[in-house]
Amino acid sequence: MNIDRIHAMELEITSNCNAACPGCARTLNPNLLDVTSFSFEDLKRLLPNKRYIENKRFKFCGVLGDPAIHPEFIDMVEYLLANNCKRVNISTNGGVGTVDTWRRLGKLATYKERAVCVDFCIDGHEETNHIYRINTKWSVIMRNISAFVEYAKERTIDSSWTYIVFDHNEHELDTAIQEAKKFGLKFNKRTGMRNSYFDWIANVRKKKETKQVVITTTGKKEHKAKEKVYSLEKAIKENTIDDNIIKSIKCKYIHEGEIFIGADLTMWPCCFLYDSKFKNLEDINEKLTRYSSDWNNLKNKSIEEVLFHPYYKSVLEDSWNPAHNLHMARCVKTCGYNQAYHNKKELVV
Repeated sequence: MNIDRIHAMELEITSNCNAACPGCARTLNPNLLDVTSFSFEDLKRLLPNKRYIENKRFKFCGVLGDPAIHPEFIDMVEYLLANNCKRVNISTNGGVGTVDTWRRLGKLATYKERAVCVDFCIDGHEETNHIYRINTKWSVIMRNISAFVEYAKERTIDSSWTYIVFDHNEHELDTAIQEAKKFGLKFNKRTGMRNSYFDWIANVRKKKETKQVVITTTGKKEHKAKEKVYSLEKAIKENTIDDNIIKSIKCKYIHEGEIFIGADLTMWPCCFLYDSKFKNLEDINEKLTRYSSDWNNLKNKSIEEVLFHPYYKSVLEDSWNPAHNLHMARCVKTCGYNQAYHNKKELVV
């Protein structure tokens, strides 16, 4: 696969973040976290002309960071739009960045029809959002959204407020929906498999007291496809992964033409394998020592050089078979049964 067959890129431009969400990989693994970013110059070097950008979709998100905290974030968005990208999706907690930053982004939202979409990940309203989105300030979030919609005007309808419904914030759901309507934003309810697995602990400081809040997700708020994921986990545990399961894998890279570029400028087929690298799940880092240490490093390689590496050309797909010596159960668990594990969004309004 060469760059012409890549249709989408997820860009984690920084591993820095203003928040400390209890379920985030960076919060759970502070000993592993190395805050890094890549620059606007790096982006232009990797995507030097329209061939690398035109008609492709770009997502500013990532595993560890919030893109809006990057000082060159808007310059990057502007560059992609100027080179005729198909779409820019931005996922942010909304609690970082200056008014000028959000006004500039609002202006870019009018650049071309449906080209810029901001997904404000706000899990509650004024009373509860900070319980999971620790360190975010409600007044700053409201200020930033106001600045964005002031300049985006009618194009705000392409953007959304996405709300993970936990037990502790369910009572504010209707209030948040009305707030989103006021701003002209769509509203999504989101479920994630990790929230069906785990309860998170948040230490919420109010005035001089710190209160411990258990963040739970029960009942209809749980991930819609959790039973399918449980069956995949059972097959992994019992070593009964068969051809039907392997054929059910929908790979972001192979089937959707997407790549992931991390803040450390390593390139991966998806955010899940990047997350595995960060946590060294399944000894992925030791397994990949068969390749040179910079085999997927974009500091000294082009995107196309990495795409022509044997891992991308054939090993990735071959390794879905448990008998392969580079097998990663993560691929089966997260993308088996047509990506049953992936976060799901339900459009409310």
